[in-house]
Amino acid sequence: MKKNLMLLALSGLSVAAVAQTPAGALEEKEAAEALQDKYAVVTNRFWDNWFVSLGGGATVMFGDYDAAGSFGKRVSPTLNVAVGKWFTPGLGGRLQYSGLQARGFVPSAGSDYAVGAMQDGGYYKQRFNYMNLHADVMFNLNALFGGYNPSRVYEVIPYVGAGFTHNYSTPHREALSVNAGIINRFRVSDALDINLELSAVAAEDKFDGGIGGKGYDGLVSATVGLTYRFPKRGFNRPKAPAISEERLAAMRDKMNRMAAENAQMAEALKAAESRQPVVEKQEVVVDKPVIAPRTVFFNIGSSDVSSRETMNLSYLAESMKQSPRSTFVVNGYADAATGTKEFNGKLARQRAEAVINVLVEKYGVDRSQLSVGAAEAVDSFGEPILNRVVVVETAR
Repeated sequence: MKKNLMLLALSGLSVAAVAQTPAGALEEKEAAEALQDKYAVVTNRFWDNWFVSLGGGATVMFGDYDAAGSFGKRVSPTLNVAVGKWFTPGLGGRLQYSGLQARGFVPSAGSDYAVGAMQDGGYYKQRFNYMNLHADVMFNLNALFGGYNPSRVYEVIPYVGAGFTHNYSTPHREALSVNAGIINRFRVSDALDINLELSAVAAEDKFDGGIGGKGYDGLVSATVGLTYRFPKRGFNRPKAPAISEERLAAMRDKMNRMAAENAQMAEALKAAESRQPVVEKQEVVVDKPVIAPRTVFFNIGSSDVSSRETMNLSYLAESMKQSPRSTFVVNGYADAATGTKEFNGKLARQRAEAVINVLVEKYGVDRSQLSVGAAEAVDSFGEPILNRVVVVETAR
């Protein structure tokens, strides 16, 4: 019955609190849901999560007449330099400079960029220097489908983009380009990654100087490189909104006052039920005084006793030490709307044990006076913060 009275008192308080601050309760609920969401992060500032990358490797050109020569003779060196930013764990952007040299084949010695003597089959080698400047949108598939994990070792990052090419060799030419590729990112540290990038470029047909009816010229590249992430790097998880000292103190005072009144009601009811006819006047000595229940609040998902709650426990500890023959039950609770039943049961017990440890280790209360009672998830108290609580009361 005493437990029912306590729940009734706390429930009454929570209903009043919800009626007065529905927006606050909604924010608490949304924060609780966000903390359980592996995708949820705090939006970063403009200068956060910037990076620079550098890579080198090989490229193969697919021009109008390149099929006339062997694959190996069309392989040429390439490099890339990029700067970019991650706006969210799954979405980023970059500006990349890539290129170096392209090699292919042309049908005549007078063709643009032709070099050397005629090859077998009547074609000539082609070689020219170029660059490709393009802006890309990047998608981190691991973060998009698996949630944010800054310690993940390997991630797959496809990208698409557009830009333009410029041929440094004469005759100079510019062409629009479309770019796509996949970055295989291997984490080395918080600041450094190794990248294996596979990329493809489709440029206007004039890129290699020959017009052969294909409509475009292509480049396929494979590079290995490094990426350095500038501070501040990474994303923060959302935090529960802070509860003001004034609001917390008001809730605690009201709960303690109502709990004390209910304790007095329970004692009066117990005395009335056990009252016997008075034969003679006797002096009754109470050697186990009843201490009104006390509450200790916790942050969401935490079993750490805050400094302000630790200070409040000092007054309770003094009362306990003045009543060495009294025993006390420490009931731990967790918010049933947040987390699994198993997790909440474990968290509720950890909170109760944390309060016992403060009373014993910091304030010298005899451990034999204390025991863990309830350790469960509840939603009886309305606002989520009221369900993240430990209630200490005199054992009956």
